[in-house]
Amino acid sequence: MLHSYGHQVTVFVQDFHISSINEEAINGVRVIRFPFWMTKTINFLGYNAALSYEFAEVVRQYIEREGSPDILESQEYSGIAYYLQQFKLLKYPLFEKLNIVITCHAPSFLCLEYNQVPIYQFPEYWTGQMEKATIKSADILISPSKYFVSEAKKRMNWNTIEEAYISNPIGINAYTSDEIPSFEPKKIVCFGKMAPLKGSFELLKYFKSIWDDGHLLQLQIIGGTQQIFHPEGRTMGDLIRKQYQEYINKGLLVLLEEMEPEVARQNVMNAQVVLVPSLFDNLPYTVLEAMSWGKVVLASRQGGQSEVIENGINGFLFDHYTSGDFQEKLLHILNLPNESIKMIGQHARKSILHRFHPDVIYSQKIELINDYLGNKAQHKIFPFIEASNHEVASIITLQSTDNLLSIVIPFYNMGNYIEECVQSVLNSNYPNKEIIIINDGSTESDSLKKLQELTAKYPIQVFTTANNGLPSARNYGASMAKGRYLAFLDADDVVDATYYSKAIRVLGSYENVHFVGCWVQYFEGSTSCWPTFNPEPPYLLLHNMVNSSALVYKKEAFQNGGMNDSALVYGMEDWESVINLIGKGFRGVVLPELLFHYRVRKGSMARSFTQVKRLYLHKYITDKHASLYRKYGVEVAHLLTNNGSSLAFDNPTFRVPDGKLTPLKEKLKERVKHNRLLRKFAYSIYKKIN
Repeated sequence: MLHSYGHQVTVFVQDFHISSINEEAINGVRVIRFPFWMTKTINFLGYNAALSYEFAEVVRQYIEREGSPDILESQEYSGIAYYLQQFKLLKYPLFEKLNIVITCHAPSFLCLEYNQVPIYQFPEYWTGQMEKATIKSADILISPSKYFVSEAKKRMNWNTIEEAYISNPIGINAYTSDEIPSFEPKKIVCFGKMAPLKGSFELLKYFKSIWDDGHLLQLQIIGGTQQIFHPEGRTMGDLIRKQYQEYINKGLLVLLEEMEPEVARQNVMNAQVVLVPSLFDNLPYTVLEAMSWGKVVLASRQGGQSEVIENGINGFLFDHYTSGDFQEKLLHILNLPNESIKMIGQHARKSILHRFHPDVIYSQKIELINDYLGNKAQHKIFPFIEASNHEVASIITLQSTDNLLSIVIPFYNMGNYIEECVQSVLNSNYPNKEIIIINDGSTESDSLKKLQELTAKYPIQVFTTANNGLPSARNYGASMAKGRYLAFLDADDVVDATYYSKAIRVLGSYENVHFVGCWVQYFEGSTSCWPTFNPEPPYLLLHNMVNSSALVYKKEAFQNGGMNDSALVYGMEDWESVINLIGKGFRGVVLPELLFHYRVRKGSMARSFTQVKRLYLHKYITDKHASLYRKYGVEVAHLLTNNGSSLAFDNPTFRVPDGKLTPLKEKLKERVKHNRLLRKFAYSIYKKIN
């Protein structure tokens, strides 16, 4: 549609069979295929998160080469645009000018629930969080149906979103003519893959009732049968063949499986009635295509199709929640005279051509886009998934006139590492900064001597206190800081030269962002990475989501919500600080880059962190923030039930308990999932061993 109106269109497609980006032109549209492991994020992110990051990287390369597109459009499905949007929101120059349209389709946080997949299990839960963030971060949000929005609103905070309702177009082709096609009387076709979401189980229950009542009506189901029904661990085809073998043997139930599009279309064209029994659907093409061919459709009310079909005029609707409604409507259609079937088919075709013709959809879409481009404003509010408590956060006034950053470095016998730490701060490209070292009662002579050397060598300040521990040292350092912004840095860690400038750019852009973190690269004792995430409950209440010992704050936010609790003698004071900030309405974001380097060394505090200590600290934190845990108690319970103890949590983009998949295993898993032959082979092995 867009190409036919003179637009230059590029489509990005992931491809498992290539090792580098390649391009081709298909009917005038440029198609760019890319693998999902070029950035190596698959080493520390699960598949969907890594794919999203890879997509952002491919787009970045093309923006560098060709400039920004006028519009970038994506579905919300699997959070594919998540990292693109994060880079845009976090003011990365190449992404900042992107205009991102999100067209809603079928997010897993909604669809998996209908398919009876555990939606609080990792990584499915985190994929759902990325999808919600994608919806909330859209510059333009389009939904093909009001039904989708009503269902999504039940599962996420929608208060700050404005959506437009525009369908995808239906192409006009040789199959749409004024003449209504002939049909085989009593031929009933259900067209679509078999899945709980699609109402497959309900449909067969209805037909069992019809068959058992003596009606010898044949049901043909055209579509894939290989989807796994998770509660049973079996494919839909296997389950249905086992349960309905009697009716298959009698020829009443025919499973035609997948077939070539033209063959499938011919089967639909010959039907007297086409069934779409979805439990949920946004706006299924099956309905629109069948209606455009002049077919009589009997569809459920549980979907956007109910906004297209006028019951008894251009099709028929039944309600899953009204007993006997399906059977009654189906038998009514089968007994209609040919003239009535023809008239309904004509009305169906006209309604589709009137509402979904590309000319109609294009004018609606381009008007919406042009209106946005002509009136877009700079956003001052970051679109968090969870609603914010603005009452407490509003106390932040930032009365300071300069943009001084105070970096506080707690120090205790770290003479071997402190100079490297200080040099990394001095090398920062953020110019307006002060360095404050809090000597927390160091006892080693070499460490004390090193501090004296540093004060003579570098523009730093050293304050000495009695040894009261890390929380007290951080709090004291904050009290001595003169800056509008505040950062902490442990004495054995180092920062990337761009970290502080990128963080403060974000802090200065949003009223509701009060601290910024980044991804973590371990060094010395480890080469692993820690991909952190924007800290939001409920997950935050079970596991730390940021490297909270190295955040950059609006200083007043830290002083009013982030002060470290000295009662947390064994650690976790930085995590508890973030929970306290969030509970008081002070929100934070994460720069998705490896901008902080965390030294893993023998004898560190983290190495002596036993499970007994962790359990003690968890109880203390939970009791202290009981009201926040009560607010999210149901979701916390779901996460624990689905994933086990949060002591085992590490990364929500991977499956628990081990929280890890090697890149090789991750690639293999996805190759199997996306290859029909491999999927069948793997399933055959699974059945044998189970």
